[in-house]
Amino acid sequence: MYVLIVDYIKPTDSVTPHIGAHSEWVKKYVDQGIFLFAGPKKSKLGGVILAKSIDKKALMTMISEDPYVIEDVAEYRVVDFDARLTTGELELLKSL
Repeated sequence: MYVLIVDYIKPTDSVTPHIGAHSEWVKKYVDQGIFLFAGPKKSKLGGVILAKSIDKKALMTMISEDPYVIEDVAEYRVVDFDARLTTGELELLKSL
């Protein structure tokens, strides 16, 4: 799986015009089952997305299509990991 950490690299007033398009982009991949959850950071200076294990090149192509990236207002940190320990409710994450 991947944890995608989105960090704004421009002031929030530069990001705000792109929130709607970014949200649509995220929803597209949530609806496809690729992104498992997503949400803003408490600081409101970016967000976090959990993505299933897919080909990393395909993931990077998807990220390049994010309006935040296209408009150069945010950067992604991509953390690749395996969920080995979970609570019972999240056991299914081990298979993703």
